[in-house]
Amino acid sequence: MERNSQDKGSQLLQLFARHDRELRAYSRLILPSANPIDDVMQDASIIIWEKQDQLRSEDEFLPWAKTIVRNVSFRHRRKLVHDRHVFDDNLVERILAEEESEQSEANNEQGTQEYNALMACLSKLPDERRQLILAPYRAPGGVKEIAAQSTRSPNSLYKLLQRLRAKLLHCVETQLRTTPV
Repeated sequence: MERNSQDKGSQLLQLFARHDRELRAYSRLILPSANPIDDVMQDASIIIWEKQDQLRSEDEFLPWAKTIVRNVSFRHRRKLVHDRHVFDDNLVERILAEEESEQSEANNEQGTQEYNALMACLSKLPDERRQLILAPYRAPGGVKEIAAQSTRSPNSLYKLLQRLRAKLLHCVETQLRTTPV
């Protein structure tokens, strides 16, 4: 995350707002009722704000925030255990693990579909274009190396690469829309 504390605080608030529904839903999985969710989210938001220096990147926000929401939710749960309708913490942990596993499987399935669509679209490209698309991922300076072996300038190849990536993205999106789930 950015170093400027005002920008960092603004980014944190944006991330929290973006993932608020998912964090609330996660808390609801742990809590026996929806009543304490607002209190849990308020307590969690304070902790998130206080510990924002622990967050290294935006990509890590959701798992990091879920850990905080999880801990706060279990703390609130313990206050409610006198109610006989509250499940045992171990059972809730197993339910959470199963939910996370199902979510991971869904993400893996989507990733597999995206990968298959990408491979299908790449196979439609002529070999020369496919090599250009893959060059930046094979080694640093791959595009410049191709330019040195051809009559084209690196700049023209980068522009071509940009156009090819746009076409590839369009192909993958079309492939995903037309492929039955």
